[in-house]
Amino acid sequence: MAAWFPDGIHTDGTIYPIVPGGYAVVGAAALSGAVTHTVSTAVIVFELTGQISHILPVMIAVILANAVAQSLQKYTPSLSCRVR
Repeated sequence: MAAWFPDGIHTDGTIYPIVPGGYAVVGAAALSGAVTHTVSTAVIVFELTGQISHILPVMIAVILANAVAQSLQKYTPSLSCRVR
């Protein structure tokens, strides 16, 4: 994004700068949400950053990553199913 819009995004006379750290936070939250299969990762990231403006992209990314991870997971029985 920063390469495409080096000065930021211009709308209504306002310039919104592109902050690469925001994308990094969203990506990290999505990765940890997909690995742990929980949505509470978004709440933890929100509490750590304290930025209310990042909560919507974080929630969307975590939910999508969780859905993709669950759809790609093969069924493997747990240890309790293997008891003879």
